[in-house]
Amino acid sequence: MFFKLDRGLFPPALQKALGILPVPPLGFALTKAVRRLARTRPDLFERLDIYKRSHFIIDPIDIPHVFRLIPNGEHATVEMFKRKDAPEGAARISGPLIVLLGLVDGTYDGDAVFFTRDLVIEGDTDAVLALRNTMEEADLSPAEFLGFNGRPREVVDGATNKTLDHLRRLLDAPTATS
Repeated sequence: MFFKLDRGLFPPALQKALGILPVPPLGFALTKAVRRLARTRPDLFERLDIYKRSHFIIDPIDIPHVFRLIPNGEHATVEMFKRKDAPEGAARISGPLIVLLGLVDGTYDGDAVFFTRDLVIEGDTDAVLALRNTMEEADLSPAEFLGFNGRPREVVDGATNKTLDHLRRLLDAPTATS
């Protein structure tokens, strides 16, 4: 390899290339997925209680974009911003993209990656704790989050998990902790 990767980070050349591109319309798709989840599993969003209207800034430190999540049930929104245009939020959760995805799919334990400093939390830690507890309770698979059921769900989960495992090895990401 002609350069050394930092633990779990996308290569700098890829980071730079992504910065040239416009903000992808990923927020729209993620908003639809979160709202669909709210309709099928409203109990998860009730667990957030007073924090469901909190603005969480999800900051993948190795891409030039950040996300703002407002997990307000069927009115939830996920927006994507260029890093330089990132809004303020009640809390910021930062880490390599592969680690943040691993928190969603259950590969990583939030406490473990926090204490190894692969994850940084700033702001309202009570709000982040409520979000973390909700994510753990959800025990979501990638396909469930995207709304797949039956055989397509198995195929999507298998392909996604295999791809993410390969990417974790390629990026020298932290070892799974859950």
